[in-house]
Amino acid sequence: MKKSLVIVRVFIGVFLSGIVFWWYSFRFINNQVNIPRSYNPVSWFYEQKSEEEIEEEMEKEVIMNMDYYSDESFQKFLDDYHPLSQNYEANDVVKINSDFTSNKSSNFKLREKAAEMFEWMAWAFSNAFDFKARLTINSAWRSQKYQRQLAANCSAWRCAKPWTSEHEAGLALDLWVNGGNIKAWSGKYYQWLVDNAYKYGFHNSYQKWLEVDGKIVEPWHWRYVWVDLATYLYEHNQTFAEYFYENIEPKN
Repeated sequence: MKKSLVIVRVFIGVFLSGIVFWWYSFRFINNQVNIPRSYNPVSWFYEQKSEEEIEEEMEKEVIMNMDYYSDESFQKFLDDYHPLSQNYEANDVVKINSDFTSNKSSNFKLREKAAEMFEWMAWAFSNAFDFKARLTINSAWRSQKYQRQLAANCSAWRCAKPWTSEHEAGLALDLWVNGGNIKAWSGKYYQWLVDNAYKYGFHNSYQKWLEVDGKIVEPWHWRYVWVDLATYLYEHNQTFAEYFYENIEPKN
């Protein structure tokens, strides 16, 4: 009987010692590899993510939760299947006010935030070329009536149908430089826009032809989507349509 009691006590002592040893070992490892205190004690062996991976996931979550469907959203996605409401007209459209375009900017309008950011971009563009080059606004906000007239004499792969144009939303511009057209994938002016427009929230909507974007390539067409989304699309080399149909539409 006494022998059995001794064995039980020894077993309990070894068991408790093991727990203590395991706990302090975990605390030591925890301190060495920076595992958050909120982790379950047995989760220390799970692969940890780098700060860059965590930051990217958080950024992706922000982008995923933007509003891609409401008419008034700066991220409203537009194509034949996702039109504006037929009675929608942006109520914050204002004249563009820039001294750094080659033509009179006040002849054109955008939604207020898009106009403000374009004004900064126009200055930055001209400054980058010692003020010898200036953006030319060829088109900006369009009324639905004007878009209807335009589309009536234009093929669908070139001109958006009424209520599906980013111009109607007051978010897009067609840009030239010094009065001349911008050529895709060539020339320093287009490359400057590729490398910098996202910093001001602008994105070149149509880059990857009909199969991806539903339109021909339009290096002159730049649409305001907000800095966060424009940056994400730039960093991931995606067009708005490409991102929308791969990540947003399947979830809705």
